Amino acid sequence: MSSSQQQQQQQQQQQQQHPSTNTTTHYQSPESKKDEFRRYLEKSGAIESLTTVLVGLYEEHDRPLESTDYIRRYLGSTSISGDTLSAIGGNGGSGGAAQLHQQQQQQQENEKLKKENKELKTKIHELNKTIETLRVNLKHVREEAKQAREEVRRVNKAGSGNK
Repeated sequence: MSSSQQQQQQQQQQQQQHPSTNTTTHYQSPESKKDEFRRYLEKSGAIESLTTVLVGLYEEHDRPLESTDYIRRYLGSTSISGDTLSAIGGNGGSGGAAQLHQQQQQQQENEKLKKENKELKTKIHELNKTIETLRVNLKHVREEAKQAREEVRRVNKAGSGNK
């Protein structure tokens, strides 16, 4: 074996023993990329947050039509802090599930009240339009009644003048 072949063989052995010292482009298999990404999600708390929200959705008695809306509502654009996560069951306690359920019920009640408020405002607007229409109609009826009284007076005057 030539010295250049021996050097290549030594480099290959070093690379196999110490892949982090590889001077050539480092290739990661799809499995190792998945494992690395999974570890990243675990470290960042994403898996714990998603699991908590999905368990809450699973335990929900009145499940929403759109599960993604539910997930967005509880994850939103902000991250879940450790305190919030432990409050809604991130530590595996059964009290967290109850708190999450209570929070969900409060949000549903809030949504229900918002909808009811909107409906009542619409009803008030419609009633105000009806009141205005009735005022206009009353004004016209009063004017017609006044004209009718004047007509009756004229007829009565004309009739009493003929006698």
